[in-house]
Amino acid sequence: MIKHRQEGARLLGAWLLLGAALLSAPCPAVADESKWLEPAIAAYTQGMESTERDERLRHFSDSERFFTAACQAGKGSADCWTNLGNAALQAERLGPAILAFRRALLLDPGNDRARQNLVHARSLLADWVPVPQARSVFDTFFTWQAGASPSARADWAAGFFALAAALLSLALVRELTAARYLALASGLAWLALVVSLQLDGVGRGGLEGVIVVAETPGRAADSINAPLRFGENLPSGAEIRILEDRGGWLHVELYNGRDAWISESAVARVDGADD
Repeated sequence: MIKHRQEGARLLGAWLLLGAALLSAPCPAVADESKWLEPAIAAYTQGMESTERDERLRHFSDSERFFTAACQAGKGSADCWTNLGNAALQAERLGPAILAFRRALLLDPGNDRARQNLVHARSLLADWVPVPQARSVFDTFFTWQAGASPSARADWAAGFFALAAALLSLALVRELTAARYLALASGLAWLALVVSLQLDGVGRGGLEGVIVVAETPGRAADSINAPLRFGENLPSGAEIRILEDRGGWLHVELYNGRDAWISESAVARVDGADD
């Protein structure tokens, strides 16, 4: 019995060290956004109260600028990005608006306000511009992940880890087979959650972008002298998949399968890696 307890203690200690190493990986710092939020909200309110178009656009542009500063302080929150999208939409800047709503949903896939506003923003694009119709593979790989924020999944991971450690200790000390299987199931659930959190920064949004420059030509090759790929230039707000990055040019694919080469400066990545 003593031998089993000693073995259980050693394995439990190893399990705890492994979990601590994986869960203690540095997370992006969340900086104080408050100093930017007050002027952002004030400018947005002024825009809503303005009756002259030029004045409205000026106030909403100021609000967008302040919300941008707030969101970029520690990468912001889903609500911050949603507010930024609303300001950009009111400022008639469709590309930055769609980008902001996509970033909000990257942080919080269940954010109804961001999702509804994204649908509205996409409806303002020209009819010929294709938009995503289905979730990406990383959004559907784990069905439970689609509506859970990273912070919620981190809490679940901590709970499953604690449960697995307790069950493993019980299984080794008391020699309970059922507890051993339950510990294994809890450990697998914990591991799946840790993997999904790691994928957030790699798979979701990492290869997707939004065109933020009006009238972006799509070309047949990575050269300014290459013939145009489409009959019309791509508008700000068009969403693309990034296939290849080659020295200032991006090989991209639209959501109808057609591809083209466009200038890298015309695109902002959804995951913010190019900010």
